[in-house]
Amino acid sequence: MAKSNQVSSDLVYSKYVQQLQKSSAHSVIMFAGQGDVQPYSLFVHSPSVIPLLKNQYDEVLLNAIIKMTQETRQIAVTKHPWGTFVQAASFASQDMASETNYDAIWLRDSVWGYLALDSQADTRSEAHQVLLTLWDYMATSHQIDRMKSIILNPALVNDKDGQMNVPHIRFNSASAQFEDVQEKGKPQPWTHKQNDALGLFLDTTLQEVKDHKITADEWNKDKRLDALIYLVGYLDKARFDQMEDSGAWEEDARLNTSSVALVTSALENLQKMIAKPSDVEKPFVESLQDRAKTLKLEHFINSENLLRLVDLGYLRIDKQLAMGGESPDYPKTDPRYRQADAALLNLIYPARLHRLTIKQKEQVLDIVAPLMGDIGIRRYFNDNYQSANFWFHNIKTDTDSASHAERKKQFVPGTEAQWFFDSWYAKAALMVYEENKNPHYKALAFRSMNHALAQITGPNMIGANAKPVAAMALPESYNFIADNGELWEAPSPITPLNWAKASMTLMLEEMKADIHK
Repeated sequence: MAKSNQVSSDLVYSKYVQQLQKSSAHSVIMFAGQGDVQPYSLFVHSPSVIPLLKNQYDEVLLNAIIKMTQETRQIAVTKHPWGTFVQAASFASQDMASETNYDAIWLRDSVWGYLALDSQADTRSEAHQVLLTLWDYMATSHQIDRMKSIILNPALVNDKDGQMNVPHIRFNSASAQFEDVQEKGKPQPWTHKQNDALGLFLDTTLQEVKDHKITADEWNKDKRLDALIYLVGYLDKARFDQMEDSGAWEEDARLNTSSVALVTSALENLQKMIAKPSDVEKPFVESLQDRAKTLKLEHFINSENLLRLVDLGYLRIDKQLAMGGESPDYPKTDPRYRQADAALLNLIYPARLHRLTIKQKEQVLDIVAPLMGDIGIRRYFNDNYQSANFWFHNIKTDTDSASHAERKKQFVPGTEAQWFFDSWYAKAALMVYEENKNPHYKALAFRSMNHALAQITGPNMIGANAKPVAAMALPESYNFIADNGELWEAPSPITPLNWAKASMTLMLEEMKADIHK
């Protein structure tokens, strides 16, 4: 049976390669670059995009792009009586959803979805409900119990079940109890040590309070305030500035600059609110402090303790940036050692790090720049997730050790997946330009925006698993198909991805704001 299945797989692969050889999935356009940005080529997958690609943009052109991509960027919101959700991906095929579990709710991806929905007037009310639902998830008894346990016994973070002991960052929206994704009737083991997601949630929730979008009735509902208090206590006792976590890519734990940064941003936000609350913030702060006293946890959220934590966070960020990147505080021979990593873009956005200097922000862009490919941006060098022929090796998208071992075994050097992060990079570069007014960074933003637009799928495209993907859609990444020394790119079957949609919307909003200044 195993041999028969292999023959069948080989035949599918052979026919697929023949299809790729017969038809080009892209048009190559050469751009001269702008200012000191070097000439570059674009692999444009949708013919509809080609007329709109320019070296620089004015309001008319930008509005045309916004209009053309409106449906492409539309984020589907799932509503149940128990909440409003943004799934990681919106698949037409239930088989694909079941195979990858990308129909689950990731805390990180959902907050990005919230940020995009909140940036548009017509979806702002939906955005609010999405964030409140995430808050309800963090306030469930199982989440609070996990945080309580770590506060009482921080060693649980690092024991053999550490990844499951910590607050969970993924759940099943079809469950009214927000249960974990199930596997064989039990919670699926997952790399839940993801402080970046926790920090992003906390920071975004606090910002909605500061923006006067959350009412007293909403923050006092059930155990929402408890969730924030216990989350701060968890981050404190787990020593977030020294904690190895699986970070944005959900892989082997390491001490990630990006995770420390997002937590630091949230704690800094809260510290400033408590130290000197505005008239809008004062009722929330008083409610939070009163509840903390009732729980006998007021020592976690006083201004002095929060300032101590923020200082520790910045010490780690400054040290690791000075050392060169994401997790550089290891021997270079250690597999945890890493400098260039796209997750560093978190330091510029969505983090709000008040002490991060403009030089450090420029450094982040410089560190990430070598990861840029002809189509997208690599997560990091030698990334074996969705590398060449990934989908033909029957490797699960799970985070278990067996899946990781198989990825490593099948990895073809130089064929890392190239992700949608050009839109993220474009927004970050434009934010840096708005601060330093160096035209180089605006030119970088335009180049990256062009790459992001070029990633939109064209008609009749076939994904990297030999199955059709939707046209005018945003893939999670472009994968490579390798055969006889040649490479062809194809969109990941994880198309469309809601994080990619959110990132493009936020990029276009940043562009629009810059043009109107």
